[in-house]
Amino acid sequence: MNETTRTLTFAGIAAVTLVAAYFTDRASQPVQLTGYENVGEEFYPEFTDPTQAKSLRVVSYNEDLATLKVFNVEFKEGAWKIPSHHDYPADAEDELAETATSLVGVIRGALESRRKNDHERFGVIDPLDESNTNLKGRGQRLTLSKEGGAPLVDFIIGKQVPEQPNEYYVRKVDEDAVYRTKLNVDLSSEFSEWIEPDILKVDRDRLIEILISHYSIDEAQQKIVYESQTPEENVTVLTRKNSTTPWEMRGLDKETQKLNTADVNQLVNTLTDLKIQGIRPKSSELAAGLKESGALKPRTQLDLFDLQNKGFVLARGPQGNTQLASNEGEVVLATSQGVVYSLYFGKIFTGSTLDIEVGNSSQKKDDKADEKQGDAKSDDAKPAENAESEKGNDSALKTSRYLLVTAAFDPAYLGDPPQKPEPPEKPADLKETPATDKKESETDKKEASADEKPSPQAAYEKAMKAYQSQLKTYERKLKEYDDKVAQGSELAQELNERFANWYYVISANSFESLKLKRKALVEPIEKPEAAPAKANTTAPPAGKPATPPAGKKPDPATAKKPAPANSEDKKPETGSPAKDAEAAKKPAAENSASKPAPAPKETPAKAKPQTPPEN
Repeated sequence: MNETTRTLTFAGIAAVTLVAAYFTDRASQPVQLTGYENVGEEFYPEFTDPTQAKSLRVVSYNEDLATLKVFNVEFKEGAWKIPSHHDYPADAEDELAETATSLVGVIRGALESRRKNDHERFGVIDPLDESNTNLKGRGQRLTLSKEGGAPLVDFIIGKQVPEQPNEYYVRKVDEDAVYRTKLNVDLSSEFSEWIEPDILKVDRDRLIEILISHYSIDEAQQKIVYESQTPEENVTVLTRKNSTTPWEMRGLDKETQKLNTADVNQLVNTLTDLKIQGIRPKSSELAAGLKESGALKPRTQLDLFDLQNKGFVLARGPQGNTQLASNEGEVVLATSQGVVYSLYFGKIFTGSTLDIEVGNSSQKKDDKADEKQGDAKSDDAKPAENAESEKGNDSALKTSRYLLVTAAFDPAYLGDPPQKPEPPEKPADLKETPATDKKESETDKKEASADEKPSPQAAYEKAMKAYQSQLKTYERKLKEYDDKVAQGSELAQELNERFANWYYVISANSFESLKLKRKALVEPIEKPEAAPAKANTTAPPAGKPATPPAGKKPDPATAKKPAPANSEDKKPETGSPAKDAEAAKKPAAENSASKPAPAPKETPAKAKPQTPPEN
């Protein structure tokens, strides 16, 4: 081997050794894992201003029903609305600001996994990912967006870390890495948490009248059918003058009946705290009619079908007039502001939370036969009670009922308007007092004041002063009354603006509390039994003098003669019921020792009022 060949051979061996050493060194180095470098960093460092958030979307997956629930709130057309719930008005500005603030600066905690296959284990599968066929392990997707729709935050929130409060498995939508993350988001996708849930918003202290109509609908004849031939049984009327006076029932027999105050209070509480569980939109024609005239006037067959589908119909009343009616009667309440609310109760239906809130394609159809059978149960039955007990479970079936509300203004509930006083009549022979005779007129007044009968001039001027005072009081009260009329009319219009677009869904239990029968609000008065008459053992028989105590003789000087037989008995005068009671306790012998006592009269038992015969 020549020198050149030997040199090349050694050079090749050196090169191979160098390459082998390089790869050996690389193999001995620890593997650089992606994802760890982000631990402790913010998920969205560019999101710093929570006021940029103009929409929120929460998507969750129900594994039991294999259905998605999408809830979103958005600021559009100058107002906060809930697009997922038929654009119902939202009370969302403060809630969204709090949610957005809590999501600023969210930190990536410990890295749990970088593999997509682990997403099911941590519950962070995107609920909107249709390519993933897994029915379990889907998380809750939370998206905040600014105006225009660009996302500010887009998380998949998975299971809670065991035994770690406020710590969850979280990932960004466009990443596979899963981190432990602390979240202090007080976020609710419950519809009732993002709206004004109080349907009526009525002040209980202003409530002065409640009318409960008990009727049903003969759908074949489109006729209102009352349950009784007695008017008081068909319409229960409760009234009071103001919040400080007790409720009274019209037609109540006060001798034998009294109000069941516990149930009346429960009725008032339910009315003043009636909550929205869900909503359905009305047709634009129906809504427009209520806004324009304060009354629902179906204009098309679609309007009629829309009403009938939820249990509201146009039916003939007892006088033959056509009026809006509902399957389960109605409740009317009036306030001291002159606002009259009419509540119509429609069909009952059963469904999940999503069915109740917005309705969907899986909503169970109303079964009229079952409905009538259920509604025909006794008053004590509570068909919705068991379903409502599972309120926290979205998949649990709950029983609810449609409600339609209208408002009107009636000035009769404001009280009588003030009456203008009449000016005093001027005497025909009374002349105007000239300016030059003022001094003489003043003298006449002084002279008239000393006389028993004032002069016509003085009497008229006195009456005029009283009239002027009364007129000022009238003008003040008239302005107050006119202001109440204006405010009441405006409030009724505002309420119809709010009620016009919607059918409401309420709890079946609320309906049961509102549709109380008259007999549930009345209880009998229990009369105390009359005490038996006590015999007067110390009084002597009639016509005989009292026998003195043993060992004593009557004093002839102080003894009085017996009263003539035709004299009237006189009762001692007493100054108070307490004194009367004390006098009754004294033995009869103390007052009868010096005169014969009259025969004791039998005390008759107090007569009980007769119960009026039933019609």
